[in-house]
Amino acid sequence: MVDLDKSISVARKSGKTSLGVKSAIEAAKLGNAKAIIIAANAPTDMKEDVEYYSKLSGVPIIEYPRTSQDLGTTVGRPHLTAFITVFNAGDSDILQAIPN
Repeated sequence: MVDLDKSISVARKSGKTSLGVKSAIEAAKLGNAKAIIIAANAPTDMKEDVEYYSKLSGVPIIEYPRTSQDLGTTVGRPHLTAFITVFNAGDSDILQAIPN
């Protein structure tokens, strides 16, 4: 079982990631992300957009089981973070959290 908080933190430090819905939608449209992490309380309209484009391009979605406040804390940000796009996982095992 993958510890999401630890895996996300390691991916942020050793890989290439970006925060925010604009980046997530762009990466989902282009299909150049390894995965997109979405917080449980992400705004519905934004979540639907990201999921739609991800499905079209084959970018997997990882559901973060807690709030955007918790996700922001995990990445060391003092604000809400509902979307994290993973371009390169680095030393993290975050890609193992992708559901089959």
